[in-house]
Amino acid sequence: MKKYKYLLGCLFLFPIISKAQTEEDKIKISNYSNKEGNIKLLSELKKVDYERKIRLSNFLNHNPNFKKTTKIGLIGVQELLDILPDGEKIYARTTNAGAATTARANHLYGGGSLGINIQGQNMRAAVWDGGNARDTHQEFMVGGNSKITLADGVNYQDHATHVAGTIAAQGISSLVRGVAFNSSITSYDWTSDLTEMLTEASTGLLVSNHSYGIGQLSSLWFYGAYDSRARQIDNICYNNQFYLPIVSAGNDRNETAAPGSTQIANKAGYDMIFGHGNAKNIITVAAVNQVTTYTDPSSVVMSSFSSWGPSDDGRIKPDISMKGVNVRSTLSTSDTATGLMSGTSMASPGITGVVLLLQQYYNQLYSNYMKAATVKGLILHTADEAGSYTGPDYEFGWGLVNAQKSAITIRDKNSTTSTSKSVIEELNLANNSTFTKTVTASGTNPLKISISWTDPQAPTNNSGTIDPTTKYLVNDLDIKVVKNSVTYYPWKLQGMAAPYDSPSNNSTNDVDNFERVDIDNPSGTYTISVTHKGTLSGGNQNFSLIVTSDNLSTLSTSEVNKMDNEVNFYPNPAKDFITIGEKEPNLVISIYDASGKFVLSDKNADNKINISRLVKGMYFANYTTSKGIKKNFKFTKE
Repeated sequence: MKKYKYLLGCLFLFPIISKAQTEEDKIKISNYSNKEGNIKLLSELKKVDYERKIRLSNFLNHNPNFKKTTKIGLIGVQELLDILPDGEKIYARTTNAGAATTARANHLYGGGSLGINIQGQNMRAAVWDGGNARDTHQEFMVGGNSKITLADGVNYQDHATHVAGTIAAQGISSLVRGVAFNSSITSYDWTSDLTEMLTEASTGLLVSNHSYGIGQLSSLWFYGAYDSRARQIDNICYNNQFYLPIVSAGNDRNETAAPGSTQIANKAGYDMIFGHGNAKNIITVAAVNQVTTYTDPSSVVMSSFSSWGPSDDGRIKPDISMKGVNVRSTLSTSDTATGLMSGTSMASPGITGVVLLLQQYYNQLYSNYMKAATVKGLILHTADEAGSYTGPDYEFGWGLVNAQKSAITIRDKNSTTSTSKSVIEELNLANNSTFTKTVTASGTNPLKISISWTDPQAPTNNSGTIDPTTKYLVNDLDIKVVKNSVTYYPWKLQGMAAPYDSPSNNSTNDVDNFERVDIDNPSGTYTISVTHKGTLSGGNQNFSLIVTSDNLSTLSTSEVNKMDNEVNFYPNPAKDFITIGEKEPNLVISIYDASGKFVLSDKNADNKINISRLVKGMYFANYTTSKGIKKNFKFTKE
């Protein structure tokens, strides 16, 4: 199939003064953007958008009776946006006190259990949707002015108004109060979303909501695909590393028409997410029922419609779960209208509101905002368990969002008390280097260590192949944790080979750009190491490290550049033995296979390693000198 870039996709129906984002903050954030890269990308996106509009205009001129926009259900909408060269029609299609309770966001409000007053004051999100939110609605009018800024000259639309209300409705009616009810919204329609997203991100926008995606198509390859749209969004995020898009997973798990019904029959409900929902640097949101009180995973009940992952390369999608069933919010039919809607469209704005609250709280305490990878990592790190197994899955992602836990982790970042200490660090890994941190932990709650990073866009994208095995992770960072001779690895899933299986944690994860290690009943000292496979694109990679546990304390941090600590060893390739030229006896050498799995440890007086039992292939090895310097090397077994 001819390679083709499309821009859009479907709306998925179904008295404390808080410091917040200022114009100075926006300028400061924009200074971190890749300005040269943004200029080049904007030119490319404008060209793609122009070509799309020409194709659409030609089609409509030749088909004057074709309805460009149609209604879906009571308040949904579907709009034709493009015609691919093979004739495929591309549609943009639409896919709350209860939301705040489910997310535990109410604990951050004035009068909440945390004793803070974080309600979205002076924070702003952008919403792209099928039309404008009704800016004159009573839930958006404050002192005669609207909290909604209309960026596009289009009509009011129920779905867009409902989404905006879930984020920012002020609560004149307590039943429709938004998650970040003191925040404001810039409302866009979806027609030129990518160019507008890039412009907003480059001028300091922190978060945006996208409750839409690709409409029902006739080609099965779209399901799970890392397509041109996902790749372009990853590019926008990589150039602007404070910007985090929040995307609904879709409502296609109960689809009765082909090709959705065919995909469900073939994949048992898995591999149903498509379009920008498969981007790496976003949060993709699943919809669950309201959780009034969380007690255990059984408290979280999956909706009947929420689309399940994985992406074709096996990445964990969706990322997180939020209430999306029977969400009451604002409607556009009048300035007082409200209504119930269900869908992942209703779940994603709840997460957008949570991001606003967490960014506001972090800035209030530390006078700067978190990078997108940090706030995404924080939400996934602190999620409550959901589903049948411990760890992530392709249904609920990492579990149910818990804004209260996220806020506590932020609060405890600089705590001097070990019983309430956490680690949140934004770091950079240079090419051929290893980052290490040593911590002590004890208690009944797990020691959780995670890394998250904004990955470069993949060099290629899928444009017609059904279920390719291509991996789209560019900079493959690896985290592992060692205590004595025991190594702990991050969670990972099996992809479409076994999407229903429980996750494993016995080797490195080479597809996801969020990795988390969980250690139950921790006791003692643990060494965290972050390395990478291959060569890092750009020569380095920013990443965020989060650590939480009972009785946590940090002992040391170091970064060793492997090129500055080269290992003299021979021969390479080797058949039976490798000799280390280090002038230090009795080194303990650990060897790992290409997947990162530990396979051999050897110690002897002359530093000669017997590798005769290893199968042919490439291996990685390391040892630590008496001075505490960790050295790494790789070799080939003949």
